[in-house]
Amino acid sequence: MPFIKMCGTLNIVQNHQQQANRIMTVVAIKNSPRPSKAHRVDTIVESARKVFCSYGFENGSIGNIAKDAGIAEGTIYSYFDSKRALLDEVLRRHYFALFHDIEQTLPSIQGPTNRLRYLIRRTLFTILDDRGMSRLRSLYARQADSERPSLAQDQNRRMASMMAIEIRAGMKDGSFRSDTSPNITCYMIGGAIELTEFSYVQNGKVVNLDEIAESIWRTISGGISSTGAATEPLIGLVERFEKAADRLDPR
Repeated sequence: MPFIKMCGTLNIVQNHQQQANRIMTVVAIKNSPRPSKAHRVDTIVESARKVFCSYGFENGSIGNIAKDAGIAEGTIYSYFDSKRALLDEVLRRHYFALFHDIEQTLPSIQGPTNRLRYLIRRTLFTILDDRGMSRLRSLYARQADSERPSLAQDQNRRMASMMAIEIRAGMKDGSFRSDTSPNITCYMIGGAIELTEFSYVQNGKVVNLDEIAESIWRTISGGISSTGAATEPLIGLVERFEKAADRLDPR
């Protein structure tokens, strides 16, 4: 067979093979099971989380999310009516995972003192483990208004309620002073944690989790413990707070 004729024959065979491959691909796609609605939503939410944490909420677009999820932009609007609705779901799942873990762990910890220390450390771990999520939580809390309460604020109140339960239990069993105010103590813990989160979001400096958790705990327990440190003068406790705040100063 002449070389030119043979090449032409090969081209025809290759074209037929390519067409056959395309047909097989189309058939395979049609026959493959479509992702369930739940799976599709999970994929979209996870892509939204990655995009928002990488680019921020304002700069992270629906297009970015669709590209990461490997779907069309219109598909996202089949499940979520806005980017804000996506942020709501990202944070709802984030808090669900956090409190599910706490509720599984807390009953295994003995004594209100140890449980309160755990709650402080667990909250700090959540902050320091993912700066992008910390940034989203801070943004979400700032955008709250009277008509649309912030999920972040709701979850902060939930954490404060859990801490207050342990403080009251400690007052009852004698671990903490009987004149301790659970509300004020929770405000003090919350303030220290908020300062840690603000500092971390602003400058991204590495924070030693064990060190800052212990610093907060020593300061708090110095005021509510029923033994030893409870007799420390108020001025000493104030100085402790000031030192802790100086170490977290974002400047």
